[in-house]
Amino acid sequence: MKRLKTIGFAICLLGSGMAWAQDNTGASLSAEVTKKILPGLNLSLEEEFRLRDNLGETDRFSTTLELSYRPLEYLKLGGAYNLINYNHETKGWEVRHRYYFFATGSYQFNRFTVSLRERFQSTCRVGVKETSKRANPKLYLRSRLEVEYNIRHSKFEPFASVELYNTLNDPQGNKMNKLKYTAGSKYKLNKRNSLQVFYRYINFKDDDEGNGQHMIGLGYAYKF
Repeated sequence: MKRLKTIGFAICLLGSGMAWAQDNTGASLSAEVTKKILPGLNLSLEEEFRLRDNLGETDRFSTTLELSYRPLEYLKLGGAYNLINYNHETKGWEVRHRYYFFATGSYQFNRFTVSLRERFQSTCRVGVKETSKRANPKLYLRSRLEVEYNIRHSKFEPFASVELYNTLNDPQGNKMNKLKYTAGSKYKLNKRNSLQVFYRYINFKDDDEGNGQHMIGLGYAYKF
């Protein structure tokens, strides 16, 4: 019964966010499985499905395989491959191959955890030629600052983050061309299962994707 109430609460949050962010609203649904290989070494597989245009159009399907290692309590390193089937607004479906490497440093004080993640990302669009105005693959450095709060005697763990996207090989000059703001909460169903619900606002100008979007997300994670 408690789990049903939690899921119902998450759905209510999603509905409230959608009602508030009616202009160009998207949604993200994801499921992730993580396996502990060795102490500090984890392998995870995530499937994600996105909608856009006020939930009226499929945006993408994606599969991510990630390997991460925590050599120190406050440091996490990792890399991943991401296969994306993206529904381009004007050109239809296309395949994208993405890989990335990241390092995340974190610091805890009282019941807060502050973390900074730096991520190098490369995305190649299959069948798309590089031009004097468009790079392929496109390289980014993504910098994310996140704050989490561990509520005493609660399974909820709220968080908020801001992420900056800086181009690394833009033929027209490198710059920060995307900002992503996220706020939400994780909820531990038990030791192995958890949910996450969030609201995200993306303010950017990009020739490969739509511009400016509200997004509501719901994710499920399982660890074993």
